[in-house]
Order: sequence, then C-alpha cells, then structure tokens
Amino acid sequence: MQKKILAVFLIILLVGILLTGFLSLNLIRSSYINQLEEQLITNAKLIEDFIIEGRMNFNTHQLQQKMQDLGERIDARITIIDSSGNVMAETFKREGYLENHIDRPEVQTAYRGEIGRSIRYSDTLNLDMLYIALPVELDGDMFVVRLAVNLLEIQKINQTLLYYVIISIVCGLIISALIGYRFIEKIMEPIKKITEASKEMALGRLGVRAYVNSKDEIGELADNFNQMADQLQDTIKRLSDSNTKFKALLTSIISPIIAVDTRRNIILLNPAAEKLFSINTKDALGKHILEVIRNHQLDEEIERAFTDNQEVPMEIKIKKPKEKTFKIHSNKITLEDDPTKTIGLVTLIEDITEIRKLEKIRSDFVANVSHELKTPLTSINGFVETLKSKDIEDEETKDRFLDIIDIETQRLTRLIDDILTLSAIENSQHKILKQEIYPSEALKEVQEIMKPIAISKEISLTSMIDSNLPMLYGDRDWFKQMVINLVDNAIKYTPNGGKVQITAYMRHKNLIIIVKDNGIGIPKKDLPRLFERFYRVDKARSRSYKVGGTGLGLAIVKHIVLSLKGRIKVNSQQDKGSEFIVILPIEE
Repeated sequence: MQKKILAVFLIILLVGILLTGFLSLNLIRSSYINQLEEQLITNAKLIEDFIIEGRMNFNTHQLQQKMQDLGERIDARITIIDSSGNVMAETFKREGYLENHIDRPEVQTAYRGEIGRSIRYSDTLNLDMLYIALPVELDGDMFVVRLAVNLLEIQKINQTLLYYVIISIVCGLIISALIGYRFIEKIMEPIKKITEASKEMALGRLGVRAYVNSKDEIGELADNFNQMADQLQDTIKRLSDSNTKFKALLTSIISPIIAVDTRRNIILLNPAAEKLFSINTKDALGKHILEVIRNHQLDEEIERAFTDNQEVPMEIKIKKPKEKTFKIHSNKITLEDDPTKTIGLVTLIEDITEIRKLEKIRSDFVANVSHELKTPLTSINGFVETLKSKDIEDEETKDRFLDIIDIETQRLTRLIDDILTLSAIENSQHKILKQEIYPSEALKEVQEIMKPIAISKEISLTSMIDSNLPMLYGDRDWFKQMVINLVDNAIKYTPNGGKVQITAYMRHKNLIIIVKDNGIGIPKKDLPRLFERFYRVDKARSRSYKVGGTGLGLAIVKHIVLSLKGRIKVNSQQDKGSEFIVILPIEE
C-alpha cells in the first residue's frame, strides 16, 4: 500500500508539473505573440501615416527603397499590396517573380477594412511567421500594409522553458519521492501496527493491541480497533465459556442426543450418540440422518415430528450395531426472535432395552413363580381336602398323604428361600458388603458341609485347593452359597459312584474356582439358558435322577458372581460331565 500511495503521489505531482509547464509555455507564447502583434500594428500604422502624408508614387523605386530602410530599422518584413493582391514593395525580395497575395488570409481580412492577423508557415522564408495586415485607403484606392516577423525567438524561449520544465520534473520527482517516502512511511507506520495486530488476532492471539500516539483519524482508528478487539475478546470468551459448558453438559448426559436441521441433516451429536451408533461426529456432520443411522423408523418419526408438529415420545427398535429398544423424545429448535420459525429438531434417545428386558424378566418371573407355587399348593390343597373328608381310615395312607404334604411344604419353603435370596442379591448390587473372605477356608467348609450328601449317594467329593489363596472382599455367606449351589448341582446330576471335584488356584490376579463332575452333562442347546430363572434342563432327565430343585440355584450363582465383579463359564458334554469355572478378580 505504501508503494501505491507513493506512486499515486508522484503521478499527481508529475501531472501537476506538466500542466504547469504547458500552461506556462502557452502563456508565454500568447503574451509574446500579443506583444509582437501590438508592436507590428503600431509600426504598420506609422508606415500608413508615412505613406498617406508622403503621398508617394507606389510605382517608383523610391517606395521599395524606403520600405527596405524601414524594414531594417524595425527588424520586420514589410510588404505593400495593392487592391488586386499584387506586391508593390517587398523588403525580403528573392530573384524572380513575387506571386499574388490576394489569397492570403490576413490580406483578405484587411480588404474588409479590419486588421488581419495570421500565424503560418512561410514558404518564402521556410519559417513560422506572424503576419499583421493593415488596410490603407488613399485617393479612393485600397492598399494593404503587411508586416511580418519570424517566431524563431518564441521557439527558442519555448525550448529553454521546456528544458527547465524537464529539469524541474526530474528534480521535483526525486526530491518529492524522498520526502514523500519518508512522509508516507510515517503515515503508514500506525497503519502497519494495526495491520500486524489484526494478523495476530486472526491467528488467535486476542490479547494483542495496536498502540498509536496520534490525535488524528488514524489514532481514532487505532482506538476503535482496540475497543473492537476488547469487545471481540470478551465475546469470544463468553462464547468459549458457553461452548465449554455446553460440551460438558452434552458429555455428562448419558442419553444419546442428535440434532438435525429442517432437511434432516445432522448438525450435532453428543459422545453418547457417537458411542451408541459407532460413528464419529466429524464424519456425520452435514449428512442425512439416514446415511449415518440406517433406520427408516427413526427417520420417519423425525419427519413426522416436523410435519405433524407433535412432540410425543415414541419407541423404535434398531438392529445395528446391536439390537436395542429406544424411546425417542424430540423438541423443535426455533429462533429466539421468531419462535414460529423452525430451524431444526433435537432428539434425545433413551435406551430402554434393559427396562423392557427387565419388564419381560419380571413378567416371566411372576409367571414362573405362579406356576412353581401353584403346583405344590394344588397338591397340598388336594391332600388336605382328602384328609378333611375323613373318607380315608387307613392310617398308613394318611401318613403317606401327610408325608407328601410335608415334602411339598419343604419344596415351597426352599422355593421361597431361593426367591428371597435372589431378590436380596439383586437389590444389594450397589451396597455389597465389604467383608473379608478367605477362599481357602470357605471352600474347605463347603466341602465339609456337602460331604455327607455326597456320601449318601456314594459320590467321591475331592478338592485341590491352594492353601495360600489371597483374600477377597464381599459377602461371606453369598460366597459360600455360590459354591454350595454349584457342588449341590454337581452331586444331584451325578449318578451313584461318580466323582465331584473342587479346584481353586490363582492365575493372572484372578481367583479361579472350578467345580467338575462326571455326571449326565448338559445338552449343548441348553447351555445359553442355563442361568435363567426357573430354567431346567430336560425335566424328564431330572425326574429320573429324582432332582427336586427350584430352578433358581444357578441364577443365584450368577448374581453372586456378578456381585463379586467376576464371571462364570460352563464346559459340558452330554453323558460325560460338566465343569463350572468361576473367575473372580483380586483387588490389590
């Protein structure tokens, strides 16, 4: 910009000097010519007076001689022309005939009784000449006295003046360039400061300011720039704080949030939505929601929220990346100053998969409990009514009925105890006891407790338990219940003379507990549902082994393992036995 200003400044200066020079040349030329004209007119009038007073014979040699003398004295060319344009006397005379001058413009003007003036090139002298023609009337005849001088002097003056103008231009441009450069540089210095400050701000350094010690418009510009920078910094800080809070809010919301514009293109995703749909915000922004989340039901529901102007929660199901059930809450995004104009829609997605699963579990649980309770109660009720009827007098039959009632009552008691135990475990997931558990001792106690039951079925119950197993933290009774249930199941489903073994050891900071038997095993198709409530493997096979379980034993085991932050695996082959492996992490 500094070079541009300097170039414009020099061009203006050059134009000014040239205009001044040319105007000066024209003024000097005009003044000089006017002065010559006045001088020639005066001389012409003197010659007129001389001719009139002398009444000279214009056809004599005397006139030519006299004009020659006068021409030398006034340093001018004198020509006397008659009314027909013939030259009567000529101070500059060449060899040969002088042509007729009637067609000369100044002569024509003089014939009309006016003073003729003309500047033209003279073929006679090969010079630019100034001509003055004065009409003279004598004795009824019209004569013209014409005086002429060359313009060599004015040409010399013009050349000299042009030379000085060129010198003035060169010197003026050099001096003006030096002075102008320094002056413009001084003017541009504060502008450069403001420019540099703006560049720094554009790079994000908002604390930069332009300090200019000037009381003119540039100083005012710098003050306004600094004030604008202060306001911009405050605004960006507020926006940054708001953005930080907004991001923190979005991040802290565990429910996925998706915002779309009126064309259903994604404009916002929170981390929960990214995680849920396995997408990245950068890849999803600006794309249609159907491109990112390939679920037509969600797209249709969002479109319906736009068109029907309804904000009613809705439920959808998606199959990718996992099959889940969601409740969709939507709310339109409107302009603050024009609430009637909708610019988008924000959608909150509530994952209710677990809720629906729990509802189904609860429903199935109620149905199963009702069924499990109904069977023994029906049996008890039937036998009680039979006994109350007093139709049976045989004491042995009565005792058998009472034994059945006692068995069913014990079965109900076990079922209720298991239900209560399972409920206690599920309701205590967030407030687990932090008791000290010594696995080696607890496992030995379980072995001693279960040994009589194993002996009654002639089953060999052995163990391989490391004596220095690390301590666990949790509920001691639940830990023992977990192992008891596993060993009890192994004994129940192992034929007489079989083997059950308890193994425990440490590996990779995990406590490994294995309960293995060589019993009837579990069919492969039943393994995925083995830990469901009230699920029994092949009831006919169970009855053949006279197993009277409640169907809650392994469900209790699973929840106890989860309470200890562990996991459980099953390996089993039908008619060859089963192996339950419990893996519990050890807290350091």
